[in-house]
This record gives sequence, structure tokens and C-alpha cells, in this order.
Amino acid sequence: MEELVKANITLKEQATEVDFVLIGAGLPRTGTASTCSALEKLLPGKCHHMKRAFTGSQDAIFWPRAARGELLEEDWKQFITSEGLSAAVDYPMSLYWKDLLKMYPNAKVLLTDRDPVKWYLSVRNTIRQAVSFIMASWGGFPLRLIGRLLGRPVGPALFTCTAPTYLGAKYPQGMFGAVDAGEETAVKFFNDWKAEVIREVPADRLLVFEVKQGWAPLCKFLGVPQPDGPYPNVNDTKEQQEMLGKMKKICFLFWSVAAASVGAAVYFFKDSVPMPNVTFN
Repeated sequence: MEELVKANITLKEQATEVDFVLIGAGLPRTGTASTCSALEKLLPGKCHHMKRAFTGSQDAIFWPRAARGELLEEDWKQFITSEGLSAAVDYPMSLYWKDLLKMYPNAKVLLTDRDPVKWYLSVRNTIRQAVSFIMASWGGFPLRLIGRLLGRPVGPALFTCTAPTYLGAKYPQGMFGAVDAGEETAVKFFNDWKAEVIREVPADRLLVFEVKQGWAPLCKFLGVPQPDGPYPNVNDTKEQQEMLGKMKKICFLFWSVAAASVGAAVYFFKDSVPMPNVTFN
């Protein structure tokens, strides 16, 4: 059985000739990681999620171009086709849900949903902290350095978290700007986002979905059989915080080694460095 599962994963990684059939229009921290895992069980191709933007073969080039506004429709379609995507949820792709809807007029739209206050707390306590550490702190410098040494930026799509959205000038710093402004603004941002999706997407192509509903509504919406086993549950707040803790430990180790190396170098070479001989008469 284990060999069959591995073979299926290998085939999916190789498969590129699939249709892009599902556009995720939900915000991060609305069960998108669990839903991504579920969709990869239900659909023939892969599902894009922010986690893929860290490791995808083309993401390091594609998303910085998106940030600069350089992408044309054919660029999006080439990326989606070459990555073998059947679906996409979460940022960075869901930031562009309205444009994707125009590019793929036959695709369905999935709006992952949850209680907006719980959403705000989840974002504030997980990805907001992680992105600040990775991208803006001295503590996270080793992660950025490793990315440069490997020739790929760390988190090439993280710009989407502070990018403007289809909601316009009300939220100039996007999702993180709303979260940083506090619970009231964040909840309003969440509700405005949800209302915009419901207003713009034809009802027969839209599913508003909470992961606690399980397989049934998602499978019915996609017209696929319901698999055995529970609906996936991954990347919850506890798991995110543990991951951030591991990143901090790695960076602390880097700084500890760096400090020890500098100290050792000073000790061993202290007698080799000529000191100025200044005499005051």
C-alpha cells in the first residue's frame, strides 16, 4: 500500500497536462493548507499554496515578476500549466482570484471561510509573526542569507501579505495592514473580502466552505467521489508556532556559531595584529 501511495504522488508530481478547474478565493488561515491537501486527493493535478511558493521550481522567478506588475495572461497560464495545477488556494494565488476568474471562465471558485475574529487571532499569532521574523528582523538574517546563497529569495510571494487587494484604497497595506490595525479593522477587512467574492462570482460557480464541514460539500461541488478517511487537518496554529520556534532555533544556532568564530579569531590572531604605538611626550 505504501508503495502505491508513493507511486501516486510521483505520478502527480510528473503530471502537467491537467485542467485548472478550481480557483481559491479565500484568505490565508481559513483552512487553506488542509483544503490544499484535500484537493490533491480529489483532483488529478497539484494545488498551489503559499507553501509551494517557497519551493516551487518557477516560483522564485514568477512571483517577483508579479510584484513588479510584469505578468501577462499568457504568463499566468504558462505557469499554471507547467506546474501541473488543477487548483490553487491561499495567497499568493488567491490575491488574484478575480483576474484568474477572467482567465478561466469555466473554473469554479472556492471561498474558504471561518469566524472572522478567530481568523484575525490566527493570522496575528502565526503568519504575521513568522513573516516579520523572516523578512524584517536581524534574527531572521540567516534565513535570508541562505536564500541568497542558493540563488533564490526567501518567500518570493510574501509581498502579497501587504499588497493592495481588490478592496481598493481602504486597505493600502492589504491583509497584514488590516491585522496590524487591530481586531475591528481586521474583521471588517475579512467581511469586505468575503462580500466582494460573493458579489462577483456567479452563485452556481461558488462554494463558501468551512473545513469543519468535511468532504461532502466539497466533493459534491466538484462532482467527485468522497474518499475514505477524515478530512485533512494540517498547519493549525500550534503547528505554525512550532515551526516558527524551529526557525528561531536554527537562526540562534547560526548567530552562536558566528559569535564563537569571531571570538576564536580574535583570540588566535590578537598577537598578529600590529597595534599603533602612540607616544605622548
